[in-house]
Amino acid sequence: MRVGRRNSNRARSLTRLSLLTLTVLGLAACSAGPFAEGNDVSAIKEDLVKLQGANGLVRMPESAGQERGDLYTTALYSDDLGPSLLTAGDARKVVDDDLGKQDTADLLTLWSALKVLKATGGELPGILEKKLADAAIPPTQQDVGAEIAALWFWIDLGRMRDWSGGHRSAPEREVVSRLKSVDIASIKEKPYLLWRLFDSFAALKVQGPEELEAALKSVDIKKLPSDYESTLDFQAALETRIKFDRDLLVPNDAKGHIVRILESGQVDDDALIDSMLRSMELLDARAERQRIVKENVVSRLDEGNGLIRSSALDNGSVHGTYLAARLLDTEFPEVAGEQTRIQLVRAIEDPRADVITQLKALVALKRSGSDSWRNYSAVVQRGRVGVAGKVTQANLGEYLELIDVLAQLDPDVKLARLEPFGADPAAEEPLSKALLALTNSMYFSNSAEVRSMFPAVQAKLPELIRGPGSNGLNYFRALTAMTSASLSGLGSDDFDAAAEELRKLKGCKEFPSLYRLEPDPDSQCSLSLSAAMIAVPGAYNLGDNK
Repeated sequence: MRVGRRNSNRARSLTRLSLLTLTVLGLAACSAGPFAEGNDVSAIKEDLVKLQGANGLVRMPESAGQERGDLYTTALYSDDLGPSLLTAGDARKVVDDDLGKQDTADLLTLWSALKVLKATGGELPGILEKKLADAAIPPTQQDVGAEIAALWFWIDLGRMRDWSGGHRSAPEREVVSRLKSVDIASIKEKPYLLWRLFDSFAALKVQGPEELEAALKSVDIKKLPSDYESTLDFQAALETRIKFDRDLLVPNDAKGHIVRILESGQVDDDALIDSMLRSMELLDARAERQRIVKENVVSRLDEGNGLIRSSALDNGSVHGTYLAARLLDTEFPEVAGEQTRIQLVRAIEDPRADVITQLKALVALKRSGSDSWRNYSAVVQRGRVGVAGKVTQANLGEYLELIDVLAQLDPDVKLARLEPFGADPAAEEPLSKALLALTNSMYFSNSAEVRSMFPAVQAKLPELIRGPGSNGLNYFRALTAMTSASLSGLGSDDFDAAAEELRKLKGCKEFPSLYRLEPDPDSQCSLSLSAAMIAVPGAYNLGDNK
């Protein structure tokens, strides 16, 4: 069965900004400075409205034109493209490179990598073999749809490997038990869940409950594909027609309806496009299907890595929406509409999402004015469990990324102590880590001590904040750290001068209220940088809003 799931993590932030985005402070602690001409809130709102994607989430302007082909999207279409997409050797290299950049790989990434290799005939690289061997059964999901999907992906990994490598053995008993515990009556009106559950039992070669097959044999087509559920339900109904040789009534215009939708460009979710293509195959519309694959899918080939780009390039991301919520604070509800909240809830409930993404979505949902964020205490608890007990130079970035988001949902979260470490201001990484610690001193149990750490770095701050020069991102990090550096000798006049210099980087062609990394006024603005600059006195005039 070809099954697609929404990929909620399509955001592609620039790697070089990964540490910078951690320096965003609590917005309530920031005040307007003397150099802003008028209140910036209205201008920021206008720019963020421009950045709203088709899905209601906010796009990252710094990512424009940098989207690359990805394994997940390519895996969805791998049955259609196969060896014509990548040679076996190239596929192996792409997978090896992609997994080599990750300390851990989630279930969907492993599934995508294996799917691409199977379709192209590529051999499994050692790193994938190891990660597959370590692939644990996904944790139990509260939502029945998420539970069925998570188990299906794990099972399909085993099926694609013919259950080699010990993937089946003992864990199968737990998986079968969880599959059998699904209440068939609760999904009787959801054909795509029935079919996915049936396919999971079939892959395990285990007889499913009698009521499951009975429910599938009674499935009919209630509507033609239009939204997420109706598209997958339509495919599931056609699958049952083939599997059980059923006399299923299919509307005469079904083929034409799907072709028109795909040709119109209305669908920007690859899971839905893939499902519609499968339905066309089941309806014997092979010629039209091949044409659409060529026009709609192959045209998105990234020649740089040989993979297919996501169709959702016009969509925003959870990360971008989170940054927008931080920028606007109490004004964010004026930008966040119903579609925004729907997408945030989907991200929170997505079983494949990492805890940082879920927490960021939860913060944005809270700031959107929705009270439903209170329903996800389990996500907050999951975040609490991940907080380190002690912070060192090695885990500083990881700790701050989590605690910064978590503290907005749980003000009483237990803070960890930062262990002192040496920081040579002439060395790039130690300097950036020291600035990061100073900026976020409030997130350590020994915050007063942290503000007096790194004397050599603090002594260099007056030089660092004079302008971008050759300091790169450390210029911006220094700006966000200067008010927390008790040994720097900086005062209000220095802050004012720094803000005036910074404002030379404000505005770009489309977004006059945001900041850019480069002096060139034609360069892209950065939402990550713009949110981080909230911590700099005078960077914005936010009036009484903050």
